[in-house]
Amino acid sequence: MTKKHKTKKEYTMKDYRDKEMKNLIYMLFFLFLIWCTPILEHINDTEDKSKYTILATALESTVISGILSSATLLCDCLVSSSLKDKLVGLFFPPRAGETVFSRINSHKLKDDRFQISDAVAAYTDIIQQLPADKKNRRRYENKNWYGIYQKHQEKGQVSQCQKDYLMCRDLYIEVVLFLVLYIISLFIAPSIVVFSKKFVISLIFLAIAFNCCTHLKMNRFVNTTIAVDIANRSVEKTSSAIN
Repeated sequence: MTKKHKTKKEYTMKDYRDKEMKNLIYMLFFLFLIWCTPILEHINDTEDKSKYTILATALESTVISGILSSATLLCDCLVSSSLKDKLVGLFFPPRAGETVFSRINSHKLKDDRFQISDAVAAYTDIIQQLPADKKNRRRYENKNWYGIYQKHQEKGQVSQCQKDYLMCRDLYIEVVLFLVLYIISLFIAPSIVVFSKKFVISLIFLAIAFNCCTHLKMNRFVNTTIAVDIANRSVEKTSSAIN
């Protein structure tokens, strides 16, 4: 039996995410090494430092950078998907799937791919049974949205939007984890790790940027699922009318 090679379309969601995460961790590794360790200072100050001291400092700095990078990837694997979603919303704003039918009902969901009146008509049964309690309503809406997603998860538009959302979410989590581990390393290895204001600012900027992207991609993912379902209902209705 011949071994089949993966085609571009056969790459899994994990393959897609891992490529981007590795690129980001390499960037954080080198920024940390340059800005948060004395490696450059020792290399430039060769007159007052012996070659052994410079080599030892360079080795220690590289090892610390490697440990932080590896620990970030390890912690990412240990953080559950639900906790990642909560961290993205900073434990306050609901996920897009938890309010999708309420937004359809109040005509606050804006998407050029379908008419809001068609969405209201398609999900009348769900909307009429929306619980009054906020917590129960969010669970109810997310459950029903997830049921719709399961019907169309293999379709290209839905799958691609999900990949984009998960990638942005995981990149955000990676930056947050690296920032937390960096702060911890300041206390664990104060002789090697130094505080860098520009490194902290860079991490905060990246975290904000990735967080905003995550929310945009999350809404796009949820809306795309609804758009595909409405289009599918329209096709089925047309087919039934013809037959």
